[in-house]
Amino acid sequence: MNVKFAEAAGDCDPEVNKKSILDEEVIFVKKSALLFAVAIVAVFLTGCLAPKINVAIVPNPIEITAEGLLENDFMIDGIKLQLRTSGVSLSYTIEKAVVAFYGDEDEPHTKTVEIGKTTPIVPGVKITEEEVPAISLTDLLKFDVDELEVTADEGDENYKEELKEKFTEYYEDNYKGKYKVVVTITGKNPTTAEAEILFK
Repeated sequence: MNVKFAEAAGDCDPEVNKKSILDEEVIFVKKSALLFAVAIVAVFLTGCLAPKINVAIVPNPIEITAEGLLENDFMIDGIKLQLRTSGVSLSYTIEKAVVAFYGDEDEPHTKTVEIGKTTPIVPGVKITEEEVPAISLTDLLKFDVDELEVTADEGDENYKEELKEKFTEYYEDNYKGKYKVVVTITGKNPTTAEAEILFK
């Protein structure tokens, strides 16, 4: 009876309880560290921290009119790419932008714009507009004014009026509807964005 009482009393020893609590805390910390390490490995394996450059096209949609084309000498310029970093890397190369215009044909018209910028990557950093070239669609659409058969000479006072009339008719017959442009930023982990083109 006395022996059993002494053993039970030993369980209430403050030093013993303190050691037990410390042991439990050490086990908890080890388990937490293990879970954290497993989570980090899982993130890397699933690509959540894989470095890449997210891209957006501005404006979207891109609105084009016959009047606007005439005023800008048939140029479709000033389309901007907004690039923002994602993931982590000490050195990541943004190689180029591949621009594809999808019209009525089965195959898109494409062109490549060189960027060639190497940068460290941390999440959520916007790359400045000065470092990213604007995109032009002029060479992908290629409005050929010579096909309009304008009879007035360029120096003639009637030239602009006849050009406007014939181009507007040509535009109405060929460029009404919705199309799209797709931009792919190449690098180790390519990303893609698309914008709608509205011929109004």
